[in-house]
Amino acid sequence: MTGEVKIVSELLFVSHGMDVSKFDDSFLRKSLNKRMSALGIHSFGEYYLYLQTNKSEADAFFNSLNINFSEFFRNPITFAYLEQIIFPALIEKKRKNKQKEIRIWSAACAAGQEAISMAILFDEIFEALRENISCRIFATDINNEELENARKGAYISSCLGKTTLRRVNSYFTKLGDIYTVSSKLYKYLEFSVFDLLTDQGSCPPTSVYGNFDLVFCSNLLFYYKPEYRQVILEKTGNCLAPDGYLITGDSEREILKGHNYKEVFLNSGVFRRQ
Repeated sequence: MTGEVKIVSELLFVSHGMDVSKFDDSFLRKSLNKRMSALGIHSFGEYYLYLQTNKSEADAFFNSLNINFSEFFRNPITFAYLEQIIFPALIEKKRKNKQKEIRIWSAACAAGQEAISMAILFDEIFEALRENISCRIFATDINNEELENARKGAYISSCLGKTTLRRVNSYFTKLGDIYTVSSKLYKYLEFSVFDLLTDQGSCPPTSVYGNFDLVFCSNLLFYYKPEYRQVILEKTGNCLAPDGYLITGDSEREILKGHNYKEVFLNSGVFRRQ
């Protein structure tokens, strides 16, 4: 750890019982700078004294590390591949093997935008193909408050910036500035609490046995130190079905390439184990 980050980390742990050691140093540094800027504090020494005597600021700093920003269809290229190639191929594979269910895990799903985006794609595909195949999307997060927001399915307009007008009209109801998800999508979705960095097991208990055709673990890995990235990748990888896909964010593609994964389509964020 760099000097100031190390000092803050030790203070949080000793004085407030908060362990931030799993987070990447550069991420902690950015979070430290953001908190100082928000408070109008320009000196690290001044911020340290403030943090030392102010439990509410310790809570604010710690909570700022729980990244929960997301939006529907956040990575358009990735979702285009899913819609046009990956999902139709999975359906065809299930049909040929006489299997009835596609299984997906949305890990660290925040308020559910990612999982609901996939539910929209499957609903459109199933409506067009009329296949006798179902899809279950197990969406998990460590933050129960965010999961409650996902279950309610109410979002502000900024979350829908990359969603086509047709899909907004088909799958959302607008009331004032709030867009509420159509209840028909929840037949595909199951939300539950799961911590990727504990010994709770490799896959969400609600899924029973894992064996996922696709795991979405996007915009998460770069917040953690390499040893914790390894834990997350081992868990998600162990849950994949043979020839299953692991999806990651644009900033994390090089991380997966260093862990025996190969990108299926260039710049897609869609990977398979080699």
